[in-house]
Amino acid sequence: MQFPVKVRSLDWNNWRNGLQYGNLEKLNVVSENGQYILYILPSTNSNPNTKVLVGNQRQAVIEINQWDIKVIEKTVSDLIVSLFMPEQAAIKKFIMEPLSNSKVELDSMRTMKYSPQYQVTFSLMNGDPSDLLVNWDIEEAVNKYLQLFVNKISVISNLTVDSQIQHYARLTFEPFHKADENYFYLTPELLPHFINAAEWNLASAVSSYPTLNFILYVPSKDQSPLYIQDSKGNIMESNAFLIPRWGGVIIKNPDRSTGAHNFSLEELKSIMSIFITQLRGLLGVHDVWTEAKHALDVTTNIEFVTPPNTAVTMWEFDSLTRRRIAENIITSITTLKSLSQLVTEIPNMVVLDHIQTEVFLALDNLAKSCANLHNNQYNLALYHSKKAIELAESAFFDPTMVSMLYFPDEHKYAIYMPLFVPISVPLLVALHREIKSFKENKKAIK
Repeated sequence: MQFPVKVRSLDWNNWRNGLQYGNLEKLNVVSENGQYILYILPSTNSNPNTKVLVGNQRQAVIEINQWDIKVIEKTVSDLIVSLFMPEQAAIKKFIMEPLSNSKVELDSMRTMKYSPQYQVTFSLMNGDPSDLLVNWDIEEAVNKYLQLFVNKISVISNLTVDSQIQHYARLTFEPFHKADENYFYLTPELLPHFINAAEWNLASAVSSYPTLNFILYVPSKDQSPLYIQDSKGNIMESNAFLIPRWGGVIIKNPDRSTGAHNFSLEELKSIMSIFITQLRGLLGVHDVWTEAKHALDVTTNIEFVTPPNTAVTMWEFDSLTRRRIAENIITSITTLKSLSQLVTEIPNMVVLDHIQTEVFLALDNLAKSCANLHNNQYNLALYHSKKAIELAESAFFDPTMVSMLYFPDEHKYAIYMPLFVPISVPLLVALHREIKSFKENKKAIK
């Protein structure tokens, strides 16, 4: 990867105003993934620490106290490493590890396997409607708090959103009760059993694509108030938890005095904020800021402009794009390799012409994606990687191919034996009689 750096002189007042009022975005905007602008300025105060302000639009401003070429080089190098090394290390690990180990690693991650589309379902689960009726302004909340994120991420994956309300959604177990403070609580060990898959209707009949479930749970009166404790026994402030590769849950304990409660648009603001954080993790949006702060030297003070209403900065979006490209390429190669092994292991398998065409097109899109990566054309690389994985999986999961997976030679023997065994028994009996007759005749001649 290449990181072109453009340098230009800036008036100090512009820098100061940008830092104070968040006008950094007005300095310059880069529209291409893989290109970033660093503004380097001499510090005017006595603070020896280096100051870095990272914006949302692929730019950062560095204020250095020691105006020395070696210090500047080290600061720029450290910043680039802190921003991009975690991503590069994750991609390298995913690519370089043996494929079998990679699958195990992926299974332990919270991020969903890539899909061109996901079904996002928001469910309001009411433990007992006999003592409290609940409702929510979810449509308005999605439009106001989530829609910009959906629009931004649609370049990588489309998100289709729906919602539902379910009543009598009781837990399958009794939560712990803290009598002295009169509340119920869940421990980390109980969280994997929270979802009542047998009785809660969470399966999507709308889409065949992977579903991301986000549940707002209101417990029944006899289990209220209900909280989540961490491993140290402290009540979690968010009262929420994430289920890897499935979704997220938030528990709310609304006022029951009126017998009904409507989660208003304003009340859903904090709830949607948690859901969006969980959705970011499930879709693979990594917090660049946290990774960068851990990697930088303690003498460097780094600040980040608050993410926009899209809930994802351009730095995070670029990182997600590159990670998904790498995942799509590796998954496509793995799928095509599995298809090749399948055909090799079953010599009499008939591969239809349209499957061969899909394989050739998948290989062509893989080559184009890699060529686009080499030229820093990430949007085209993403497009061709998506086409490659779509064609590769279409060829592998073709009905004519899948049927052969379940009918190897052993199954063929099991199918044909009932036909030939009834015929072979009379033949064997007749052969036995002939041999016996032959031996008797031979003895008679002697």
